[in-house]
Amino acid sequence: MVMKKIFLLCMAVVLAGVFNMTHAQNKSELSDKALSAQYKHEIDVLNSEIKTAKIKLKGEPKNNAFRADLEQKQSQLKEVKTKKKVIDDAIKSKAASEKAAQKAEKAEKNAQRRADDAQKVRDRES
Repeated sequence: MVMKKIFLLCMAVVLAGVFNMTHAQNKSELSDKALSAQYKHEIDVLNSEIKTAKIKLKGEPKNNAFRADLEQKQSQLKEVKTKKKVIDDAIKSKAASEKAAQKAEKAEKNAQRRADDAQKVRDRES
C-alpha cells in the first residue's frame, strides 16, 4: 500500500517535472502574472515532492538521505513562496498605481473643465 502511494506520487512529480521542463522560459522574459502562475506551479510540484519525501521517511525513519531531501524540499518551498509573494505584491502595487493614475487624470480633467467654466463666467461679466 505504501509502495503504491510512493509510486503514484513519484509519477505525479515526474509528470509535473516534464511539464515544467517543456514549458520553461527565461523568468526575466515573463510578465508578472505569468511568473506568479509559474511560481504557483512550482509550489504545487514541491508540495507533491514533500508528500513523497514524508512517505519515504515514514517508511524508513532513520534514513538520513530521506530526511535531508525533505528538508531541502521544504527550504525550496519556502523560497519559492517568498518569490511568489514578492511578485504578487508587485502586481497589486502596479494595479493600485494604475488606478490612482486614472483617478488623478479624471480629477485633472474635472479641474480643467471647472477652470474653463470659470473663464466663461468671467468672459460674460466683461
